[in-house]
Amino acid sequence: MDRRAILVLGMHRSGTSALTRIIGHLGASLPLDPMPETADNPCGYWESRSIARFNNRLLESAGTRWNDDAPLPDAWFADPARAADENEAATLLATAFGDAKLLVLKDPRVCRLLPLWRNVLARGGIEPCAVVALRDPLEVARSLQARLGDAAFRPAAVAAPERGLLLWLRYVLDAEARSRDMPRTVIDYSALVADWRTAVRGVVDLVPLPTITVEAATAIDGFLSPGLRRQRGPAPDESGATGGMAGVEALRSVGEAVAQAVGSGIEQSAAQRRLDALARSFDRLSTTYAPLRQGPAATTLRDPWAGVILAELASLPPTVAPQPPRRRVLFLSGAPQSAGHVYRVEHAVAALAAEGWQASWLPIDDAGVPAAVGGADLVTAFRAPWGKSLAAVRERCTTRGIPLVHDIDDLVFDPAVIASGQIAFIDRLPEERRQSWLTASALHRRAIAESDACVVTTASLATAAAVVVPRVYVLRNGLSAAMLAAAFEARGNPKPSAGDGRLRVGFASGTPTHHRDFATIAPALADLLAQRPDVDLVIVGHYDMAAVPELAPHGARIELRPAVSLVELHAEVARFDINLAPLETDNPFCEAKSPIRCTTAALVGVPSVVAATAPLVAAVVDGETGWVARSTEDWTTMITRLLDEPARRTALGEAARVDAIARFGPAAIRQLAGLVYATILADHGAVRGDDR
Repeated sequence: MDRRAILVLGMHRSGTSALTRIIGHLGASLPLDPMPETADNPCGYWESRSIARFNNRLLESAGTRWNDDAPLPDAWFADPARAADENEAATLLATAFGDAKLLVLKDPRVCRLLPLWRNVLARGGIEPCAVVALRDPLEVARSLQARLGDAAFRPAAVAAPERGLLLWLRYVLDAEARSRDMPRTVIDYSALVADWRTAVRGVVDLVPLPTITVEAATAIDGFLSPGLRRQRGPAPDESGATGGMAGVEALRSVGEAVAQAVGSGIEQSAAQRRLDALARSFDRLSTTYAPLRQGPAATTLRDPWAGVILAELASLPPTVAPQPPRRRVLFLSGAPQSAGHVYRVEHAVAALAAEGWQASWLPIDDAGVPAAVGGADLVTAFRAPWGKSLAAVRERCTTRGIPLVHDIDDLVFDPAVIASGQIAFIDRLPEERRQSWLTASALHRRAIAESDACVVTTASLATAAAVVVPRVYVLRNGLSAAMLAAAFEARGNPKPSAGDGRLRVGFASGTPTHHRDFATIAPALADLLAQRPDVDLVIVGHYDMAAVPELAPHGARIELRPAVSLVELHAEVARFDINLAPLETDNPFCEAKSPIRCTTAALVGVPSVVAATAPLVAAVVDGETGWVARSTEDWTTMITRLLDEPARRTALGEAARVDAIARFGPAAIRQLAGLVYATILADHGAVRGDDR
């Protein structure tokens, strides 16, 4: 090919206009129909007006717009209708650039539409190379938000900074992934403004540009100045509401990964794996949350769902290990009859199997354990205290050079917590049984210490486990396909309140440890029942009503229902109009507990009022999927509001259902389990110094 095109790929407000103008001064042909200067970009855009309009129409034909972070599916690019679009694009390209031998094509929308434009360039015999333009994502978000200050540009504003950050991520991920097989370089906007001569060396290495003349340098110096870099500000933790959002630092590390991905060697491969994992999760979350994100107006200052997506993406592992050649995982359960076994063993086995792993489980004392360990590449023991069986597994794993991982879902491995009476129901046991719990706690701690790594359910639990073992990974409790099916069926059943007009406030108690949790809200419930004769209280599972004398006067309006299986629980909770998830706050045991009680309710479209423990606060989008109660008054106010506002109750319940599937559903847990276990194997190999 004797013609070349430099594609400037970058998010809007990322300095692509300045970069394009510089490349033009260095000898590349700029479009003959440039978009005119505006107050929003007084130095000019340096992109073809006709091509920009065409790209807008293309995005609209795909059901999206420039300010929508939804993914563009491969099927859209493969649609036969794209042939006509490519013909039109070829005509526009010829009109904009004539027969120029070296042209610079810039329109941020090309990041999203790169497969189509690459086809167009190939048809014209034009060889492409890419310059990926990066700017700090928070600066981009602020710049998009700043358009609110000018009436002429207000329709093009992105007021919610969370949304601006996600747009930056979408454009950057698309640009990087779709330009991997092209010659390319990365230019950071801050470096360009500070020292353009050094910054553009990467462009000069890509294409044969003429020697920079004095006239060109003078022209560039004339318009390029630090003043072009507006929207700079303090570090994220010092800049108020915008900078304090979850995910800003994670996005900055994405920019670093893009720079590495353009390089070569081990760092390039690792960076591309991370970016691919991020894109996979982003695509899934964007698609799942789409019903709740119906394009807020330009002046909407908050996009809570964009914030949730950012937080989820930030929670992904910072590095993504390559998929190991051998992926045989054996789970050994020390509590096969427990609810935790379902979440930590059965769900994990199913998730890993769906990701292509060979995963199975056995009870820790099963006679087949020695042979099964002999065929595994990794062994995970769930809630198995140290003893003869686990010691034998430890010895076998050491002999074979494979990692032994411990999975634990509660803070039962801290004897100090048990001794202090912070685990409810243990405080009601005879002294002999309390001592048994203390002994068991020490054995759980020994089991973790003897392991190579630990997998836990929450960040709070990870902090506690890190005191015992250096390598700790978080794999949250998730929802299975069977649970989704049961929830779907349960949602189709009419609520009892629809028949008798009596609203149900419900509490599902999985174990006897919940009596003190429920007692924290008993006064509020007693007042509620006294004031609201149209309300009943439903308690499912384990509960001793003698522990809450405040509720005795209302016994006739308290429905006690038996404990059921985890799958059957969805039908029980679907009978509620409001779900309650109380926990003792400032209690380390409760602070480490999984939020599964509110996610179970969410799956059947029932909103929750929850206690202000860290895992519950993270699991509920306050005011959108339920409410966080931080005082007795909050419990009363929030429950009453949900009782009095049926439309609000329905809206929160539906949002909670979408949110639960997005963050705790099978697809989310499948990806996370694969990432966690691949990382465990890679980390173990790194410690051993082998190529495993």
